[in-house]
Amino acid sequence: MLKIVLASSLTLSLLSAISIDELVNSTFENSYDLKSVEKSIEVANQQISIAKKWQNPVLSMGINDVWINDFSSRNKEAMQASFIGISQVIPTGNKLDIKEKIASKEKNIKLYDFEDKKLELTSKINELVYNILLSEEKYKLLEEYEKNLEKLESLYGSLYKYQKATQNEIINSQISTVELKIQKQNLKNLIDNSYLKLEQITYTKIDKIDEKIDIKKVDLLIENSSHPKFKSLEESSSKQQSIAELERAKKIPDVQVSLAYFQRDDKFNDYVNMAVSIPLPIYDTENVTRVQAKMSANETNDKLEQLKHNFEIQSKILKNNLNNAYENYNLIGQKIIPLKEKIQKNIETYNSFDDVKPQESIKNLNDLITYQMKVIDEQQKYYEAYSGLIYYVNKGIK
Repeated sequence: MLKIVLASSLTLSLLSAISIDELVNSTFENSYDLKSVEKSIEVANQQISIAKKWQNPVLSMGINDVWINDFSSRNKEAMQASFIGISQVIPTGNKLDIKEKIASKEKNIKLYDFEDKKLELTSKINELVYNILLSEEKYKLLEEYEKNLEKLESLYGSLYKYQKATQNEIINSQISTVELKIQKQNLKNLIDNSYLKLEQITYTKIDKIDEKIDIKKVDLLIENSSHPKFKSLEESSSKQQSIAELERAKKIPDVQVSLAYFQRDDKFNDYVNMAVSIPLPIYDTENVTRVQAKMSANETNDKLEQLKHNFEIQSKILKNNLNNAYENYNLIGQKIIPLKEKIQKNIETYNSFDDVKPQESIKNLNDLITYQMKVIDEQQKYYEAYSGLIYYVNKGIK
């Protein structure tokens, strides 16, 4: 009952306002991608547990020297016998220890892949959430813009009666209204689809998002050499080295011991066969596999260095984009918008049919809204870069 109550409370909370951190934590619990990786980690644990076990023994049974013209005759000669035998491969050297090491590295690779997927999800959730929030703010501004256009159209209609406006001005205002409705519809569709994309990766239907919009300049990116993508490649390279080590250990071959009991007719004595089989490493096939493993390890090391280089450059690009958006955001918000507000104040103070046309007031208001939307555009660029940095520098942002 307690679990049902907790689950119901969680469902209700998710259908109300939810923060990014809550959404990320919920996604980690619900993501089938993550659950799939977790299951592969469980399989890797099982592989570790059986890595040091010997091969299963082989049981053999049969009869020999069967006469084609008389299958049932088993007493014609001494070679005829029924037998049962068992053979076992006995490992030599430290091959089982190396196999256990390889299995452990495979598990570590999956663990790092798991952390990498979590980072990707966190980055994508941040990007979608901030895009939704800012698009909703932009939609509200478009609604204000639309009201102003409707006022402007009505004003042109009144002015037309006094021959202070032309039909073209009325028609152009109507066209602007229709264009704005299309813009609103496209933005509404973008918001709806963004909510669906968020639901797709979080497995949660979002009703409302509770997150503060607060942008700041990034002065420092913390170099993070422990990014799970790096660690996964490092572990993959180490695994290949261990495979090469295993192939080297195979130079000392495993030993196969066989024991068989032969039962013959009462006229003859039963007997036992014993054998020891040792593969002869004379063709150096182990060397081929070992060289391939070393080459693979070297290729992985090169990929790692290339990845680190790409991460470093991409982090700098995202940091530049973020700071550029921050500067533009401040220039528009602190320089241009106050000036447009000052113009609006002047228009409203000296508004008369002789000095200033009333439609200029509405047009300036729409210009003001346009710049407010440009502020949101810069915020969206900021958070797009910010979300990318979450992944590339593993939250190492200050």
